Amino acid sequence: MDCEQSLEVLSEYYAGDLGEIERVAVHVHLSCCPPCNDVYLDVEIIVVSARVLRAEDGVSFPDENAVWQRMQFS
Repeated sequence: MDCEQSLEVLSEYYAGDLGEIERVAVHVHLSCCPPCNDVYLDVEIIVVSARVLRAEDGVSFPDENAVWQRMQFS
């Protein structure tokens, strides 16, 4: 798997929506590619931060799954 392929399915990987073969391929790529792994870590930080802000401030954020869908097709 190359960087472009990995980044295309990163949101599905984070959400646990990939099949076993593709999940392993992304995992292997992230373990060998620091720039892509950094993007993955950024995704984690964004999601966790949004969840914390929503919980702390009681702010109504858009549905997380809807946001991922919109990001996927951008």
